[in-house]
Amino acid sequence: MARNNKNQFGLIILGNSGVGKSFLANILLDREIFKHEFSARSVTHRTEFQEITFDDHHYAIFNIPGLIEADQTRVDINKREIDQAFTQRPNSLIIYVFGQQNGRIRDEDVVAFNAINAAYPLNIESLLLVVNGLPATRPKNYEGEVMLMLQDIIQVPIAAERVCFLNHIDRENSNERQALRKQLLSFIVELSPTEHVKAHDIHLNVEEVAMLKKQIEEMAKEFNANKVHFEDEIRQQQKRYDDLITHQKAETESYHRIIERQAEEAKEMRQSQEAQVQQMQQQLETMQQEHQRLRDEMATKTKAEAQAMQRALEASNQAQLALMNKMVEIQSRPPTVIEQSRRPSVCVYYAK
Repeated sequence: MARNNKNQFGLIILGNSGVGKSFLANILLDREIFKHEFSARSVTHRTEFQEITFDDHHYAIFNIPGLIEADQTRVDINKREIDQAFTQRPNSLIIYVFGQQNGRIRDEDVVAFNAINAAYPLNIESLLLVVNGLPATRPKNYEGEVMLMLQDIIQVPIAAERVCFLNHIDRENSNERQALRKQLLSFIVELSPTEHVKAHDIHLNVEEVAMLKKQIEEMAKEFNANKVHFEDEIRQQQKRYDDLITHQKAETESYHRIIERQAEEAKEMRQSQEAQVQQMQQQLETMQQEHQRLRDEMATKTKAEAQAMQRALEASNQAQLALMNKMVEIQSRPPTVIEQSRRPSVCVYYAK
């Protein structure tokens, strides 16, 4: 029986070799799942996925081999791996990762994006563009300029919330990794999974790559030559991006305050439950003492009195059992906190 993927969602990470796809997938998963290393050759050769379940839906995070390589056979294999991811999770969020050299978007990454976008028209509602590995210190309007240039050379409408600029980090520094994860997630939660329908096969031949890269290079040169005419638009794009980052930081801080407040409320509720159980324990001990007193007195009573006391003892047993059951129920009851805010959750996918 064919597997129905309509109600299963994925997060497909695309990009050429060396842009940091596997590293970012691991950052999102918050653990080392995908192999990644500094290498001149591709590290990922097969589509990898990690499935998780959320709200009764299956999610997956995909780590896909890079498209462009020197050998056509390898390129054709990579095309099939990309097809496999879209076939397994047509309803997905898409992250496309661009590499950069001294801040300049790599031509081959634009070529690969255009080839994939032509085959699987990417919906802006589910698409996040990532510029990875940037120096923390960069020109004032860098983000605004790159967004405007990308819009020009990939012919996709770009909004500030659909482009994420990630700084190069110390991969061994857990604080920097967590900060990078939060930044990436703050963009991902704004996306909505959409179905990606294949328009045609991915068209890309090795002998055409140099020519296509040259075309992109010429388009970038033309943009730079004329960007003096776009200065106002660049500043506007930069302001939108800066405002977005400021809003995301404020939202994240507010969310963390809510979590801390809810944690404190849960702690107070646990303490209240413990006090309630302790009070019940004391009540149970009093009942047990009274129960034993009645049993001791039965031997000195008349038959009629003993029968009445026996009925009282049976009632005492039932009351004690009910009290003990109530104590168990309270001890096993999780603290209930009214949820005041909730951020969307996402998942990840990679195939082996």
